[in-house]
Amino acid sequence: MSTTPRRSDLKKLPKKDRRVLARELARIERERELARRRRNRRLGWTGAGLAVFAVGVVAVLVVQSSARAAHLGPKNMLSDGVVLTGDGSTVTATRTSALDPDTEPTPTVVDRSSGALDLVLYLDYRSPQAQTFWAANGDQIDSWVTQGLATLELHPVAVLDDAAVAAPTPTAAASPAPTAPSASIDTTGDYSVRAANALACVADTVPDNALSVHQALIGAQPDLGAAGLTDDQLADLVRGTGITNTTVTDCLSDHSFEPWVRDATDRAADSVGATDAAPVLMVAGERYTGSLDDNQALVAFITEVSEQLAAESSPAPTATPTPTTPTDRPTAQ
Repeated sequence: MSTTPRRSDLKKLPKKDRRVLARELARIERERELARRRRNRRLGWTGAGLAVFAVGVVAVLVVQSSARAAHLGPKNMLSDGVVLTGDGSTVTATRTSALDPDTEPTPTVVDRSSGALDLVLYLDYRSPQAQTFWAANGDQIDSWVTQGLATLELHPVAVLDDAAVAAPTPTAAASPAPTAPSASIDTTGDYSVRAANALACVADTVPDNALSVHQALIGAQPDLGAAGLTDDQLADLVRGTGITNTTVTDCLSDHSFEPWVRDATDRAADSVGATDAAPVLMVAGERYTGSLDDNQALVAFITEVSEQLAAESSPAPTATPTPTTPTDRPTAQ
């Protein structure tokens, strides 16, 4: 209930008392106004604090989202590699989803019932040993894959950027390591990761072109101590294989999959020991340790693995066994 005097009542008071009452009413009104202002300021500070907090939360979420997106793998490389198969005339890539950030790659499901051997190759595109291996064996592997006698899973890695690497020798081998110390070359720049990113960009958008781009990258392998191709030169190399898709060239210039390349390189080091210039070739899960520039040595190894798989899959011998000779395994050409 209001206790404020009515105007008619104030007129009944003596003049002195009316002045005292007016001052008191004015004081009360000032206190009310001050209280209102303090209340509004508190509400304003709270609102501003909430706004700042909200902006901070959004900023953190955006940064986290961007960081996670930066490590997203390319499509069609869920295993960290792109799988290539042939039908007798054409080589195509297996389609997969992209590898999400902070997740482990999904190993490729292998079906050897058709007789096709699965070849898995880990290599750095600035490695002279990788170039040596492909110069000696690339045509053979390409032929096997195209004919459907083998599948090829390419894993680009980046181990040679800013590294001290043993100088290549005419007969570089994956193992054993040389017993005597050899000269080393210091690499410069980030060509390994950019070249691997180039293959990833192709696999993500036009995966059926991955083998031709792989071959072009091998052919363009720079001197070990050189900086390698520039981004523009890598884009020209990709276009030279017949790719005109601007998504691929944008991916190259944006270095879109380089964080994934670094993650995949670490995983390759852990899984198969891909830590130096030598490429790593796995044949049906068995590691090739022969000379990199000896095609006959590779064919002999693949034949041995092939025959072992055939023996393991053959039924137990009967009383009158009939010997058979596999004819659908890769052999030297």
